[in-house]
Amino acid sequence: MAIMKTVWKYVKWLLIALAVALIVGAGYVYFIYLAKPARINDMAEVKDPQWRTVDLGGRSLCSDGSPYFIFVRKGASDNLIIHFSGGGACWDDTTCSAPITLLGALTQGDAKDLKAFYYPKTLDFFDRFLNGVFDRQAPKNPFKDWSVVFIPYCTGDFHVGDKTTRYNVGGTETEVHHNGRDNTLNALAWVFDNFRSPKKILVSGESAGGFASAYWAPYVANQYKGDERIYQLSDCSQLTSARWPAILNSVWNSKPEALLGFRVENDAYADALLNRTDSLRKPIRHLNSNTLYDGVLPRFSAVLHHQSTDNKAYIYDWSKGMRTSVKKLAAANIDYQFFLTDCRYDPQKVSTPHTLMGSDISLYACKSDGLTYMDWLRKNVIDDTPVSVGGALLDKPNPN
Repeated sequence: MAIMKTVWKYVKWLLIALAVALIVGAGYVYFIYLAKPARINDMAEVKDPQWRTVDLGGRSLCSDGSPYFIFVRKGASDNLIIHFSGGGACWDDTTCSAPITLLGALTQGDAKDLKAFYYPKTLDFFDRFLNGVFDRQAPKNPFKDWSVVFIPYCTGDFHVGDKTTRYNVGGTETEVHHNGRDNTLNALAWVFDNFRSPKKILVSGESAGGFASAYWAPYVANQYKGDERIYQLSDCSQLTSARWPAILNSVWNSKPEALLGFRVENDAYADALLNRTDSLRKPIRHLNSNTLYDGVLPRFSAVLHHQSTDNKAYIYDWSKGMRTSVKKLAAANIDYQFFLTDCRYDPQKVSTPHTLMGSDISLYACKSDGLTYMDWLRKNVIDDTPVSVGGALLDKPNPN
């Protein structure tokens, strides 16, 4: 009897393992093969609002040398979203030798100390995870009929790098192609060929992509010669460090002054708006959203500043820097509107969400001064009414 129980126990676990393997296998087949968007060359081929991919070819490639492509979707309106995806960054031997893997992303959680720093390749099924403003099925989404060009991120360089480097940790080399500049230029060339006269253009980005949207929005604005209205959105993209000039100029070879038209100092986002060295042909409304104690950016800030995460000081320091930047921008003579919120605050972790625009929960539930995040976007972009919210949080004391 005892033997039979033991045998049955092993059989039961074997059946469970087999079932799990079948589920995982079915999921793999679905996401990797069945859900793979069709590839196109230009938008003239598209007659429906489904996602497609465009292989850019040429010098476009990811940091690990794998192929690079963009996602596109045709909308019913004449408006266009050009979105830069986030996905970390790297700048030295330690950070560039630790790419994010799919398994790592699923198992490492949100430990205080970052174990991996950037995505080294683009996934074919990435479009399956695009929600929030990209959800064309949501009745309340005012952007559901906009065309979308989604620019993935796999180069660890805020979409602006132009350098290949071999990084070394413990004798193990990792070759990284900081190829964001070529990827972006090729993507935008395709955009300009396929969207000749949009009425409104939202150049957006979340996390690392939010820096890119600030860097590339003037380039987009200068390409269109008509009366297009240009909006630029950086969602949770704020990091200050004295290391930025060396990183952008030397590590990534991004040439911010010569090619991007701004002088970088210690604020990788605000400098792109305030330290312009070029002349813009048309006005841009800059939109900037942040949460008070972002659950990700303080950890990157701690690594940049070689700061301990043993206590909460690194979180408070990041929050102070973010709020100082927002104040500086709000006082400047530019069209800058901000959304600052402490929604979904976790008092144990001293944490609020990282990015808002791609999350259905944050998009419609996160509020500031009575407006949801979507309300704020609608007023600024759809209604073209300048609105900033969350000013009271700029001077809110940190918790004890």
